[in-house]
Amino acid sequence: MVGRWSMCRSAFLCFAILLALGAGAQAQGQDRRWEFGVNFPVAHMKDFRVTEPGVGLQAGYHLRDWAGTKFSLDAQADYFPGVHSYNSEQKRFGYWKAAEEVSKSQAMLGLRASRQWHAVEFFGRVRPGFFRFSDFTQYNEERGCLADWPTREGCYDNRPKLRPSVDLGGGVSFGVRGPWFVRMDLGSTLVHYDLDLLWVPYIGPPVEPLWGVNVRPGDYLTSGDPTWRSQLQMGVGVGYRF
Repeated sequence: MVGRWSMCRSAFLCFAILLALGAGAQAQGQDRRWEFGVNFPVAHMKDFRVTEPGVGLQAGYHLRDWAGTKFSLDAQADYFPGVHSYNSEQKRFGYWKAAEEVSKSQAMLGLRASRQWHAVEFFGRVRPGFFRFSDFTQYNEERGCLADWPTREGCYDNRPKLRPSVDLGGGVSFGVRGPWFVRMDLGSTLVHYDLDLLWVPYIGPPVEPLWGVNVRPGDYLTSGDPTWRSQLQMGVGVGYRF
């Protein structure tokens, strides 16, 4: 009898603790709608065969709960300084810049759906946005250079390129102390490559009389029609809910 009463008391205590945890999580969801954090992403750009670390900011706003799922606005902005460079002697003109060398940035805003399990939150996300390459060498189509072979220097210039993107992925976040949390992300960012990114100028020095003219180092892109290219991205960050 005593053992049965002890079991009932333990079960009641566990049930009370679970209720308290649930009430605390619900209160936190109601009171702390905003979240803000610092993110450290890594992007693998398969077409350029480079992997670049970066730094950025993340923000979110809790919209509503439905059927046990929390829906939130999810925003992110990152900067990749560009860690790859070629020596000037590898280029036809020393000031030319390959897309691998220049800094890059991205920004996106979309919807995040998450489910809570104790202090751990599992989420998926869809976020449209843009991806930007800073000044790199591109063809200048307004100078009538199609008849020039090999193409002369004046047919190129350095300018930025801004392209639309869609980020698909998910991750996990978990509380560490009070309103502080750690967030880990993994996903694929689809970037729309136009002809300037698919037909990158050959910036390297001439190596053959004709077909090998100006072959640039690291020329791994396959030319074709404008299309969406996938960039694997992952990141870890720390944030604060309020």
